[in-house]
Amino acid sequence: MRRIHAALRAAALVALTVYAPVATAQSGARWRSVDLSRQLRDTLPQRIRVQYAAGKLDVRGTSDPLLYAMHLRYDETRAIPLHRYDAEQRSALLGVESLGRGLRASSGDDGDETGELKLQVPSRIPLELDLELGGTQSVLELGGLSLHSVRLECGATDATLRFSAPNRTRMRDLEIDVGAADFSAVNLGNANADQIRLQGGIGVVDLDFGGTWTQDMTVSTRLAVGKLMLRVPGDVGVRLEVQRVAAGFEHEGFTKRDDAWYSENYDHAPRRLRLRAETFFGKIEIQRGTR
Repeated sequence: MRRIHAALRAAALVALTVYAPVATAQSGARWRSVDLSRQLRDTLPQRIRVQYAAGKLDVRGTSDPLLYAMHLRYDETRAIPLHRYDAEQRSALLGVESLGRGLRASSGDDGDETGELKLQVPSRIPLELDLELGGTQSVLELGGLSLHSVRLECGATDATLRFSAPNRTRMRDLEIDVGAADFSAVNLGNANADQIRLQGGIGVVDLDFGGTWTQDMTVSTRLAVGKLMLRVPGDVGVRLEVQRVAAGFEHEGFTKRDDAWYSENYDHAPRRLRLRAETFFGKIEIQRGTR
């Protein structure tokens, strides 16, 4: 009897709305929309993992008393919704799970039918956020959250990571691993991160360090082929250690000391950015000032 009551209480925490599927004749796809949410029981730290292989993704915060609110549009012939919660580990796993045929981003040439995931996470609950993405178009608005750590892994994607408002707590680390992608991060100064680690395959990586700085920051980047653009506010001192093979570096306004390049204001800057950049075939450029 206790198990029955426990199951009923757990079910009450999750809200589910399903919309009728729509068939697409040309592709054989059956598109279904579903809304899922889970209530918060307390304010203790949580971990949220997101797995999404193809489609459009939008992640942002909410002030509602929810652990997550997820709107999902998917092809039910290829995937099923993924929403699991481990109460003991205080961990949620969200996204879509493939049925073995591979996921599709859209239904065909018209592009009217597209897979989509819109996710809201709590802004005031301490979070560890893991995002595992495939071929997606992603907008990740993580400003104003309470992030202890963020791990972002994405494949052939076009992704924008944005901190439009300061992170409410100190972030231990921000790890980013991108494949063949164009990736941009905006207002990383608002992330309030001790360290940022980025690894890229092929593409353009654009890192903007605007925002409100509350501490010095250490950043390490490794890019195989492509361009690394670093946009740093003029009042932040920069130390750049470059390791590269067949790569160029625009170093106007920097002076070489021993094994690193220093900005002119490094010694007396109120905040400092320590960069270690490595690229094999590509270009490293630093622009003073942000977007």
